[in-house]
Amino acid sequence: MINYFYLFCYCCLNFLLFPADITSESIDKNREQGIGNTKQIEYLSSNPTIRFADSLLGSQQAVKNNIDSDDSSNIIDHGNFIIGLWRGFHESEELTVYYGYQFRPDGSFLARHRIYQDKKSIEDITWQGEWQFIDNTLKLKGFDLKDKNQLATLEFKLTDTFKLAYETGSLSASYQQMILNKIGFFSN
Repeated sequence: MINYFYLFCYCCLNFLLFPADITSESIDKNREQGIGNTKQIEYLSSNPTIRFADSLLGSQQAVKNNIDSDDSSNIIDHGNFIIGLWRGFHESEELTVYYGYQFRPDGSFLARHRIYQDKKSIEDITWQGEWQFIDNTLKLKGFDLKDKNQLATLEFKLTDTFKLAYETGSLSASYQQMILNKIGFFSN
């Protein structure tokens, strides 16, 4: 939308600066008045408003080309993108499931899962472990802080909308619809 706005401004500026219709007659006049064209070119190259609009259009096109390219690694470093705070919730079968994750730069994570039924907590587990991000898949291995014998393995897929969607793992069926949204960056 912004691209169209800048294009509109650019066209309006050109219309205001050069209101004459372009016809073969006006082109011939301009050829005869080569000095006038030189002055117009000098004016255009020195006018900050025209240069600004032109540079915005050029930079917007460069961003679009970068986004449309198949090499998405130019846009975002996905491994560093994972680091931070993520959370989400969903409702299913009279249950409300909340989950929050903190992915740390050292490859460790801390997570909390809570399940409510009729506004009463029926499960509250805090997980701790390690994470690894490979090929748009986030793999987690962890244990319950209250019961270190209870282990969990999870896999999330990074979606096109930059969310983490639960793919597979050892969690109960209540977590099958889990989708995490990034809400913040890591802080010590």
